[in-house]
Amino acid sequence: MFEYLNPEWFWALFIILPILAYELLYKRKHRLRFIHSRGDILRKVAGSSKYLIYWSLLLRIIIIVLLIVTLARPRIANKQQQITGKGIDIMLVIDVSGSMKAVDFQPVNRLEAAKKVAEDFIQNRFNDRIGMVIFSENAYTQCPLTLDYNILMNIMEQVVINEQAKGTAIGMGLATAVARLKDSQAQSKVIILITDGRNNAGEIDPLMAAELAETYQIKVYPIGVGQKGEVDYPVQTAFGIRYQKTRIEVDMETLNQIADLTGTGKARRAQNTEELKSIISLIDKMEKTELKIEDYYTYQELFWYYLIAALILLLIEISFKTIFKQELPT
Repeated sequence: MFEYLNPEWFWALFIILPILAYELLYKRKHRLRFIHSRGDILRKVAGSSKYLIYWSLLLRIIIIVLLIVTLARPRIANKQQQITGKGIDIMLVIDVSGSMKAVDFQPVNRLEAAKKVAEDFIQNRFNDRIGMVIFSENAYTQCPLTLDYNILMNIMEQVVINEQAKGTAIGMGLATAVARLKDSQAQSKVIILITDGRNNAGEIDPLMAAELAETYQIKVYPIGVGQKGEVDYPVQTAFGIRYQKTRIEVDMETLNQIADLTGTGKARRAQNTEELKSIISLIDKMEKTELKIEDYYTYQELFWYYLIAALILLLIEISFKTIFKQELPT
């Protein structure tokens, strides 16, 4: 942003320029008339010198304007922000077991719908560390807590369904996320658990993992994804992929107990992409980081350019005066 620190100096133009114009125009005009009255030789010199006088006048006006602009202190103000405040640490825990291939979240399957909504959630966060755990029959930390959201989303793009998995270890996924958050010093610690099944694998029970989360004051928001009843599920056949109706039960009772134990009320169920977006958006609003944003400015001073230009023109004017004096006989 361009600005003047002392713009009141521009009022001087209304005083100085008329005086300067009077001084240079009228007095020099009378001087030339006097020179013409002294004879032919002086008239010849005056004729060749009057142009120098007008150039001198123009230079003088420009110099005065440049000096006034210099005194007005032109500068460029660059606005910057200082953001302070302790963020929230968030772990996304996503089910990648085979049941997430169900395509009731048209036009994509459950996993792809969950990934897309999770990416939107990440892009709306600021100053929060976010990590990701995936689980099927085992649980893995796919990305530790990070502020580099680009890396996190690149990793998320590579997440695929574990075709070889023979179970769903919700408790293991939740416990792995708790292990990542337990030593966090963030003002709030949150786990967003997305699954479409029931716990049937792993050494840790989901409720035991929830009690562990509660011990470390970690809030868990469980989300059950998938429509009720039978859904289209892709099956590989000799003629390609065919879809057959399959019933996949989401254990909402256990998810509700997890939410209750960790102080988030109750679990939520999403039966389509819009419902999933709405649930994630609600969590986003409830878990906002309190940030203090202070504006400050850095300045680039420009008056030096105007001052240097004025000095250069002043030297040129002095040169004109020297030439003019040399042309006049003594």
